[in-house]
Amino acid sequence: MADYEVAEYMTTSLAGQLHPALLATPGSGIAFDGVRKRWVPESDTVDRIIQYDDIYKVALDARDRLLATANKYRKKAKQPMLDVSTCQNWTDVEQSVQDACTGLEKLAVKDKDMSGSLGKLRRVFRGLCRNAGVGQTAATLIPNDSFGFTSVLCGSLKAVFLGLRMTGMYRREVYTILEDLPTQLKDLAANVESHDQDEDIHRRAAALYVAAFNLLNHILHWFLKNSWITGVKIFADPMGFTEKLREYQAELKMASQSFETRLSKLARDDGQQTVQLQYWAMYTHASAQASIDKRLGTIEEKLSRVDVLENISPLLNNIFGALQDRAIGNLNNQPQKTLSAVDPAHILAHFLYDEKLVENDCASLNSKADRARRLSLDPSRLAVLQSSSRLRAWLTVDEPSLLILNGRAEPRPDSETSLFLAKVFHQLLQHHRATHVKDDVSTFFIPLAFFCSQHRDWQEDDNGSPEELAMSLLLQLIDRGHRILDPAVLRLCYDRLKPGNMEPIFSMFESLVVSLGRNVVLTIIVDGLRFFAQPRERGNGLRDLISRLVNLCRDELAATLKLLFASPTKWEFTEEIFEDEELLELPREISSAVALSPARQREVFHSSV
Repeated sequence: MADYEVAEYMTTSLAGQLHPALLATPGSGIAFDGVRKRWVPESDTVDRIIQYDDIYKVALDARDRLLATANKYRKKAKQPMLDVSTCQNWTDVEQSVQDACTGLEKLAVKDKDMSGSLGKLRRVFRGLCRNAGVGQTAATLIPNDSFGFTSVLCGSLKAVFLGLRMTGMYRREVYTILEDLPTQLKDLAANVESHDQDEDIHRRAAALYVAAFNLLNHILHWFLKNSWITGVKIFADPMGFTEKLREYQAELKMASQSFETRLSKLARDDGQQTVQLQYWAMYTHASAQASIDKRLGTIEEKLSRVDVLENISPLLNNIFGALQDRAIGNLNNQPQKTLSAVDPAHILAHFLYDEKLVENDCASLNSKADRARRLSLDPSRLAVLQSSSRLRAWLTVDEPSLLILNGRAEPRPDSETSLFLAKVFHQLLQHHRATHVKDDVSTFFIPLAFFCSQHRDWQEDDNGSPEELAMSLLLQLIDRGHRILDPAVLRLCYDRLKPGNMEPIFSMFESLVVSLGRNVVLTIIVDGLRFFAQPRERGNGLRDLISRLVNLCRDELAATLKLLFASPTKWEFTEEIFEDEELLELPREISSAVALSPARQREVFHSSV
């Protein structure tokens, strides 16, 4: 009998009915799991031994710290104590949210910062709690929930909402963070259950739980403090609590993205296996293939974007080494689109684009660090920048992001903030050049920058104005993104650009950014804002430009836009343009020991809390 005749006589039914378990082919590596009622890799039919105790040890430690803090607060509030076996569920959490919001409705009328927050908070937690069911989301993370994550997570959330009813401090900041929490926890355990034999998914889930537990622990720890002491600390360091809170939020976002990335890769693998099994149903389910291909395409697109961002993260690790060595030494002694009628190179030449401008500024800042007078370079401040979770999350998390960095140091043009960002941009530019020349690029990374500190002279420097800053960003975008820019918009740039006039310059810049596709990550760094604050005319122009850029970032663009503004000291218009959660302030005083101790680098933001 010929090979092709085997299938004709193969038994594919039991008791007169077609049975999927009999449709697999020998040697395919695929088997039908009768318990889960789905096709799985053959290896998945044999349970692997997962070392849950080892994998979830860090989560257990974080759970115990949170449990201890929650019980201290519940004792203070005269509430019954929690333990790992205490029965808690998501229905109780939803009721706690409702009670807290109901009790705060009157305060919300007086507190404009909370206006609209209560309704949104109720909605997002209602979705989390009802999707989770009665303890299902957390309970299924580990077989039988033997580690008690359900009880501790639910009980701690209830304690947090109780605390919100009893304290008026930092209510808006806590609400903003809590609104984001359900997004990070949604369907977490259900996704883990789908890939319960994948050890890596458990490790990333454990990291996600650690981040969530640490966030809640910080909030409850603050509620525990004596109100008089709290008032003194707020007066001494009003940003201390919120800065640490945002650091924990950034770590939660990165842990969530890491978890989702692994899920996407597993989903892609499952999809590819599914494609191989569709041969027997191709004639009756023709649309299934197209649907799977579309799903895989969406996953591939997200993976490509995330891979580009996560590949940038190691570049940051190279920056601190060189800077630290110098500072410590001082202390111790895709195919091209059809080109438009106007060649991008012609546009750049026509408007006198200096492609070396930003690179020369970076080189100038770096050379100043080598001079003897740079004995004042503070390695501890560089260590703080290097270890900031919020800076890393701003750059690497797959979402639009906006940040303003206040160095809180001496207003020098060659400050640690400027030097660090010059190194960062140099690394980003090198990464761009190494990847954009490839023909098979699926995600385009485009970095733009401008260093105001290197163009302080209003009268002598041709680049010393907000209009030239905007023009520089526009021409950099044309230079580095010409492969993917819309030819029609390039033609408009050539015809309508008017150097020295902010309105047409930004209008064309905005048109170029809006034309970018979903496969583009655009990063913009503008450093040294305070050096453009004077005279008044220049300061007003800078304020107008930054306001336009911020509004553009907050629009729903196809491309992923990341904006970072920085100044060695506080910029005058910060509060008018930026939200509180978009502000990152370095500590004013930092111990020099931080530069020598990586462990202390992570604590430096929190020392005053």
